[in-house]
Amino acid sequence: MMHDSGAHRSSHSLSKMKILHGPFNIGNQPWSLSRAERRRGNKSDLVVRSGTWFRYPADKVLYDDTATDFQKVARSAWFGLSALLRYDVLHYYFGTTFLYPGYAFEGVGRMGPLLNRLVTIDLQLAKGLGKKRFMTLQGCDARLAGEGNRRNGWTMCASGRCSAYEACVTSLDARRSRLIDRVLPLFDRVFYLNPELGHVVPGGQFLPYANVEISHFSPEYPRAEGKPRIVHAPSDASIKGTQMILDALERLKSRFDFELILVEKKTHEEAMAIYRSADLAIDQVLAGWYGGFAVEMMAMGKPVVCYVRENDLQFVPPAMRDDLAILNVDPGRLTEDLAAILERRAEWTELGKRARRYVERWHDPDHIAGAMIAAYRSPDSKFVLAPAGAAVE
Repeated sequence: MMHDSGAHRSSHSLSKMKILHGPFNIGNQPWSLSRAERRRGNKSDLVVRSGTWFRYPADKVLYDDTATDFQKVARSAWFGLSALLRYDVLHYYFGTTFLYPGYAFEGVGRMGPLLNRLVTIDLQLAKGLGKKRFMTLQGCDARLAGEGNRRNGWTMCASGRCSAYEACVTSLDARRSRLIDRVLPLFDRVFYLNPELGHVVPGGQFLPYANVEISHFSPEYPRAEGKPRIVHAPSDASIKGTQMILDALERLKSRFDFELILVEKKTHEEAMAIYRSADLAIDQVLAGWYGGFAVEMMAMGKPVVCYVRENDLQFVPPAMRDDLAILNVDPGRLTEDLAAILERRAEWTELGKRARRYVERWHDPDHIAGAMIAAYRSPDSKFVLAPAGAAVE
């Protein structure tokens, strides 16, 4: 999966690698990847600033809601600086570090430039100390809403869809541009989980989700009889196009008998119990790519419906594109496309098996960790994504 130009180093030196993931556990990706890195003999920790209502795990949480703003900043900054002496690799997420909040300081007078230098001092020091610096972007941390609105026919980046759109085009896009132009160049390598970011992050590379311990999931394929259960998890309804989905299904009620389950405000464990009972999953119809929820559902052997934007597939490995097991729908004809899927219920079990094979090939954290560890050892090496089980060149 990865051509390692540092392969002459011994496996013993690899086992001594100390890796830090943080400062957030977005979609459980950092946790799953760090556990896979541990299974390969490394010391790999996930440390987060604070927890979320999803209750994703972490090795250490720096503060809770009782902390003051000053305490939050101080604890995060102190940990981020002290980590430079304790870890070989710093792998950060969502366009942030333990010092960098994800935005520039503007409108604060002459202090602005100084503050902007201070919040990236950890990256400057890390470079001087020879520490490897990696960033994984999720989507809205670097997505330029105005640019995406102009480029895409269907996107959540539009008035009347995402509630943050106006804020994005008036201020947040400028912050993200600064992240892309001034902060990301301080990293050895930048990955993105949504291929749309390939349009705006020069030098970045697409990375499949590694958020699911696939071996822990026993497939429960769709039932052939009884009322089918359709599950949708509107973690952010405006971004996922939830209202469009609900409207389309409402129009289909007179033709098809199904049960729709909306999974909202549940812990991750509670949500997983609901997912297992589903026959079909609908992920999102505006973002142009599937999310971590879709990977979980496919690992359970469920067919997944999602809008996959054709123009973004250029950033996905050709072999992965060929394997893609998503049931792609066009937002402009969502009712018709969902009707066609509901009419194919007899095929859902086979489609679920195909989905399971797809996540085994492309989303196995142990497989992805092998490529990532090789990249940690030699950041300028060639990073080649290939399906699990493929021969290594």
